[in-house]
Amino acid sequence: MDGRRGIIDIDDDERVVYFDPYYTKKITGTRVGAILGVSGFSTPFKCACEMAGIYPGDRMNKYMEAGNILEPVIREYVASNVGAAEKALGMGPLSIEEPVPADRCGYDHFHDDSLFGGLVDGYLVKDGRRVAVFEIKTSADRESWLDGNGDVSVIPESYMLQASLYAHLSGLDKILFAVGFLEDADYDRPRQWIPTPDNVALIAIDRLDMEEQMAYCKEWYDDYIKTGCTPEWTDRDADVVKYLKAYKPGGKRKGGRR
Repeated sequence: MDGRRGIIDIDDDERVVYFDPYYTKKITGTRVGAILGVSGFSTPFKCACEMAGIYPGDRMNKYMEAGNILEPVIREYVASNVGAAEKALGMGPLSIEEPVPADRCGYDHFHDDSLFGGLVDGYLVKDGRRVAVFEIKTSADRESWLDGNGDVSVIPESYMLQASLYAHLSGLDKILFAVGFLEDADYDRPRQWIPTPDNVALIAIDRLDMEEQMAYCKEWYDDYIKTGCTPEWTDRDADVVKYLKAYKPGGKRKGGRR
């Protein structure tokens, strides 16, 4: 949706944006953490603007670009060394099922669900049956993934919510994370990064029970997205608000909040 058409009003007093809810986007795994307020990259306000189609999302940066470039590299590495995945999950023999390309599925692997969706990075398959969701991440902060014993086993909450949603939608209980750890210089030359046992870690984990979180997200969707009014913005949203105001001057809406 064209943001200039979608924005109805920007209310500086109430710190909300009113928009046309005619066409809105689904709640993806990356948006669950934002809605719940636990994402380090987004906020409830920013997420609502993206779902309303009035904000296009963050511009591509070298960290996002590296993640996109290395996702298939890490997937191929794990597929070629599948024994490590079998050991992590405690089952085998396994193979990797590659995901349907985003542009061939309308950027959504879960068309059966009208509210929740998104794109998986693949599946682990045993005897022709999916047994785990495959989730690939890149990180420059190995320390944040370490537990008290110095093992890579701590998964950021927003990532855990993302993968758990996809496992729930897939009818699976298991998740395998493959995390590629990069040095700062690798982000400038991601195509030269080579996966090895030293810089790729596998974490097998049971998915979260997502019933409560999904119920909260649905209520949030009904309260904000369906009614065409964002949550209040905060100081973290200054850049998003600046972008929106470049297209639609602010002003108090008569009658206040819906």
